Amino acid sequence: MDAHELGRLLLSRGMLRFGDFTLTSGRRSSIYVDLRPLPSFPHEFLSVAEEIARRIGEGDFGICGVAVGGLPLATAVSLSLRKPLIYVRKERKEHGTESLLEGFVDRRSYLVIDDVATTGGSIAHAARTVRSYGSDVREAWVVVDRIQGAAENLRAEGIELKSLATLPEIVETLIDSLPEEERGHALRYLREVGR
Repeated sequence: MDAHELGRLLLSRGMLRFGDFTLTSGRRSSIYVDLRPLPSFPHEFLSVAEEIARRIGEGDFGICGVAVGGLPLATAVSLSLRKPLIYVRKERKEHGTESLLEGFVDRRSYLVIDDVATTGGSIAHAARTVRSYGSDVREAWVVVDRIQGAAENLRAEGIELKSLATLPEIVETLIDSLPEEERGHALRYLREVGR
């Protein structure tokens, strides 16, 4: 699955939108990538999960999902690779065990999976949580990297960020086929990221 194929999928299913949006990081953007609906399209969801699993390959590691957006994807990848799954909540729950991390954590290395990376804050939070249990995290995977600091921020934490595609790559492959208004937003985004 290349950037163009992924872009067409996201666009056709309404997961890539153009306009004026505020991201989780608080930044403004003329493009919004929302992968939370992806599991509603099982064929496409499975092909994305299997492509990530194929690129990850084999090894002795577990999978850590980032709730909420990355958890369905991490689950599908862990099942595809037959790897143990844990996940990290955004906030500690206020009942039961009050745990931030769910699942059985052993001393193995974990690979973090999320849906989209902007600044990498959610991935870094998950990695720190896993590390607090005595395990290690050296790699993270997302479907789309927005190229807005996540790779650099995670590198500072000792984590290599990998993605199926970057948002600029996706936008560049789609730009000629976009309607005029959407093309304007796409061009503005590319200028914002220095492309």
